[in-house]
Amino acid sequence: MNSSWQVDLFNRLNDSTNMQDVLDSALKTTRNFGFEFCGWRSKLPTPLSQRRFSVMNSNEDRLTQERENGYYDDAPAVRHCATSNDPFFWNGTTEDEAFLKAPALFEEYYSTGHFAGWAQSVVENRNMFSMFYVDSKFRMTTEDIQHVDLKLQWVATAVLCKMYQIRLQPDIQLSEREKEVLRWSGDGKTASEISQILKLSSSTINFHMRSAMFKLSAPNKTAAVINAIYLGLLN
Repeated sequence: MNSSWQVDLFNRLNDSTNMQDVLDSALKTTRNFGFEFCGWRSKLPTPLSQRRFSVMNSNEDRLTQERENGYYDDAPAVRHCATSNDPFFWNGTTEDEAFLKAPALFEEYYSTGHFAGWAQSVVENRNMFSMFYVDSKFRMTTEDIQHVDLKLQWVATAVLCKMYQIRLQPDIQLSEREKEVLRWSGDGKTASEISQILKLSSSTINFHMRSAMFKLSAPNKTAAVINAIYLGLLN
C-alpha cells in the first residue's frame, strides 16, 4: 500500500464483520473521491421466486427502493458488469454515452438526485456476478472520473474480496424457523402473508425476523436475507 487512504480502508475493512459494515467502510473512502453513495449488487446463486438480483446500499432513498424492486436490473451498467470486469462509468449528463443507451431509465435515475457514477464487477461464471458501484449527487466530467478510476478499482477489489471472505466464513447459526421466515421474506412475502403460510401469528413472525436480523447484524429485512444467502444459511 502506498497511501494513507488505502491503509485506512484496509483497517476499516479488516474490522468489518458483515456486508453492511463493508459498504459503510467503503463509503468513507469513496466520499473523498466525490461519491456520496455506494452499493453492492449480486446475481443470486439461490433463485428466489420473483428476483434475479440482490441489492445492498449505503443509504435509504427512492433510488434504493427502485433498485431493490428490480427497476434497474437491465440498466447499461448492470448489463456491462454481467459480462466484463472492466469498469463502467457515467457522468450524469444527457450527452453521456451511457445515457444514450437508455435515456428513459437515466432520466428517472437523475430525478432521484443521483447523477455521475462508476461500477465494476467480478464475474464468477456465466450465471453469477457481483458488482460494486458508487454514485454522486453531482455531474462529473469524464476526466474527473478517469482521474479517480484506479483508486476506485482498488476500492472495488478490496470490497469484493472482503465480501467473499465474509461469505465463505459463516459462523452464525439460525434456527429452522428463522430460515423459513427469511426464505419467504426473500420471495417478497410480508409478515402477514408469512404468518398465514406458516400458520403462526404476525408477532411470532416478526420475532423470528428480528432475531435473525440481530444474529446477522442486518439493519433491515433485505440485508438479513442477502447476508443469510451469501453465508450459505438458506441452502
